[in-house]
Amino acid sequence: MINVVYPVLMCRHRNRKKILIVERPFGLRGHGEPSQSYGYINKGLKPTATLQAMLGLPPLHLIVQEEAALAAFSLSISGTLNKDSRIKHIPIMEDAIKRQPMMASPSDKAPKAYNFQKNFNINLTEELYDYSSPTELRIYTDGSNTATGTGVGVFSNDLNIKISRPLDKFNTVYQTECVGIILAAHAIENRNVTDMHIRIISDSASVLQSLNNNSYTSRIIQECHSALERITVPKRNTVTLQWIKGQSDSQGNDAADELARRGSSAAVFGPEPIVPFPFGQLRGWLSEYT
Repeated sequence: MINVVYPVLMCRHRNRKKILIVERPFGLRGHGEPSQSYGYINKGLKPTATLQAMLGLPPLHLIVQEEAALAAFSLSISGTLNKDSRIKHIPIMEDAIKRQPMMASPSDKAPKAYNFQKNFNINLTEELYDYSSPTELRIYTDGSNTATGTGVGVFSNDLNIKISRPLDKFNTVYQTECVGIILAAHAIENRNVTDMHIRIISDSASVLQSLNNNSYTSRIIQECHSALERITVPKRNTVTLQWIKGQSDSQGNDAADELARRGSSAAVFGPEPIVPFPFGQLRGWLSEYT
């Protein structure tokens, strides 16, 4: 209980301190009245409430409710929230879900996990030449986030792959890029590719860096690890994730980009979310109601 409330109280203290700094130049007194020299008296509002109205800031108690709900969601995802307890965070979280049922869907945030043994390689240095050697298969992946939605594209001349998929409108570019790698791995697995050198090309350095880390808190990154491992040792393949610069005049990368854009403009069929929504979306939803 203390661990949950303490950050909220600290946030409240910092916000109050900032408001007091702004109050001082206006000559606002601590007991609720502005200085007589400013020609008006507002006895009905305290200085904090007055400035909140002037600056368009939400009331502090609503900010505290938002932080409490976010803390409850974080504890629920980590598996440490006891819903039989009487802490007030649970009713706030349940009330938020009633207003936006999507909040009850799986989030991309997951308890911290570790992976110290990877059977695939990651190359974050740009290649001198973008072409397939006789002993190598190349698959290009890309993600897109446009005004119409988000999408994923996967392209390979070597394996005759052309995949264009729409995702949810609230998914991030980072997520679309990661899903692209997952779909590429699935396509390789479905074609039963064995005893080959495979290079999966992505222009997302952030996703490749996340896959290169030994720890992660993302369900999509975890699924990406699993998909890549299934096409390495069991299939006797050598797999390398290769970074490529965006807009690099690569025909394969341009083709994947076009497929991703096509996916972002396509309609989504079936229940949402298609993939877990980003945890940051929770704050956006909570802010709409506070």
